[in-house]
Amino acid sequence: MLASNAALTAGAESVLILDLDAHCGGGTASLIAKEPRIRHVDVSVCSYDSYPASERARLAVVTSATDYLQEIRRMLGEVDRYGPFGLCLYNAGMDPSEDCSTDGLAGITREVLAERERLVFEWCATRHLPIAFVLAGGYIGPQLNIPGLVALHRLTLSAASRAGISP
Repeated sequence: MLASNAALTAGAESVLILDLDAHCGGGTASLIAKEPRIRHVDVSVCSYDSYPASERARLAVVTSATDYLQEIRRMLGEVDRYGPFGLCLYNAGMDPSEDCSTDGLAGITREVLAERERLVFEWCATRHLPIAFVLAGGYIGPQLNIPGLVALHRLTLSAASRAGISP
């Protein structure tokens, strides 16, 4: 929200917050409720911090990995009707990973997350939409060690680089 406000103050006409962390962004949704220039797209795999979706804060809680990428595509297509945006702020959470012991979803593999990152950065690139992102989520546990988490975050950096975006 702070970055969104800074972007609006700096002259962006509107901001898209794209939240693909495992958990819902209820705090973000409540903070943007009175700011019509900010849209929030939230695709989560865990209902923690869920909120009632609204016109500006779209929420989908995915319970099947086979629906994950399809739902992200659908939500991005839906938000297109509100653009163009001046900036996309992307929460590139890795905690949807099946290897994440805290609310990861079985079937969301490294390959699925790599495709998600490609999809997001290409979506922004084709719209000439500037994007700022944070490497987020991912919890160390029995199936995910520090090098494994770093490898997941590198998916974001690689996809950004392929799309011509500098980290």
